[in-house]
Amino acid sequence: MRINSILIFFTAIMLAFQPVSGKNESRVKYNEKSDIPVFYYDVIAYPIETRDSVRLEVTIKVPFDAVQFIKKGRIFVAKYEISIMLFDKDEAKVASKIWRQELSTESFEETNSQELFDVNKVVFKVLPNKLFLTIGVLDLDTKKSSFRKKTIDASDFYRKGITLSNIRIIEQEFQTKEGETEDIESVEGTITNSKLEFQASFDVLSDGGKGKIDYSIKDMKNAVLFSESLNDSFKQGVSKRKLTINRSDLGFSKYRLEITVTIGEEKVSNECVFQLRWLGMSKLIDNLDNAIEQLRYIASSKEIKAMQKAKPEEKKDKFVNFWKSRDPTPGTNENEIMNEYYKRVMYSNEHFSGFLEGWKTDMGMVFILFGPPSDIERHPFEIQSKPYEIWYYYEVNRTFVFVDQSGFGDYRLLTPYYENIYERY
Repeated sequence: MRINSILIFFTAIMLAFQPVSGKNESRVKYNEKSDIPVFYYDVIAYPIETRDSVRLEVTIKVPFDAVQFIKKGRIFVAKYEISIMLFDKDEAKVASKIWRQELSTESFEETNSQELFDVNKVVFKVLPNKLFLTIGVLDLDTKKSSFRKKTIDASDFYRKGITLSNIRIIEQEFQTKEGETEDIESVEGTITNSKLEFQASFDVLSDGGKGKIDYSIKDMKNAVLFSESLNDSFKQGVSKRKLTINRSDLGFSKYRLEITVTIGEEKVSNECVFQLRWLGMSKLIDNLDNAIEQLRYIASSKEIKAMQKAKPEEKKDKFVNFWKSRDPTPGTNENEIMNEYYKRVMYSNEHFSGFLEGWKTDMGMVFILFGPPSDIERHPFEIQSKPYEIWYYYEVNRTFVFVDQSGFGDYRLLTPYYENIYERY
């Protein structure tokens, strides 16, 4: 029996966000949204010439779809609050700032946009110690909030004669009214495919002299894809540097940029992670090649192989067209079915990984196609029985039984339900 898996997935996605009934306490809590509004942030530590303190630049990026917009006349308005607090190792407050932001737009579509952001930047001057950063965003309408925490260890920031700041990936440049060029950094380390080059900037504090800058791009397995060495001359104090890097040979994936500055006999290194994306690429996708492979449950082997063999730009176009033809709301920027699919892939990797990546397991396959079960029965310690689970999908009248035959948490379907999917590979 050949199963129309894309139809199954599309039907299940419509049911995924409905209230789940049932008394079983162990059911999946997939529908709950406890960590909203979503926001992104970055912290850049810059050296100061006196070496007695560190300049911390905190940037917060809140997407429009993360906050609640209320219609007021002809416009939509959202209000939210940002709080930033810095503590030392003794939990004493070092610095803080709390303020409110208001967003407005006349377009309802923009209120749900993942491509529009409100960007805020705060600068603190702190002693070079180990610090603990807490950032909170509170939606003033829904009263829902989310927090991010980060440890910043600047205790050895000036341990060498050369001090290198964190690396900034430049998202775009613009000209000020005074004719000066100002950079807008990418908070998420994202680079779009709109240009063949991108830029990275950093500060170098030193006693000056002739030296060189070595930089390389590596994949996430640390294989070197590109490297270059540049001779340079540094002034005493802080020297600002900006590299222009060709991205034409990079695919749509995550990479590491490593920079090493050498002056005389001393050298210092730093690195950052960046990702090449196209405009509209789901933020749930880290690697296009992986995303294509993960289509196995709803795409034919012919479609997948055609994408895999294509060149980077053509590969992207084929992938986009695959999802575009299945977009339930083609008049909007967001493809809900694509986002839901990769949200389920991510959930499966987080919850079902073991010998295999979570999305490749039987539980992952069922979860990706059908979403969260209506109820789950868990039987980990039954007498004279292997551990097993039963997943119930009341809305589509389906039941799946998973058995841990090995005893190591490797749950397999008792009856292979989608044999035809694996036969295609």
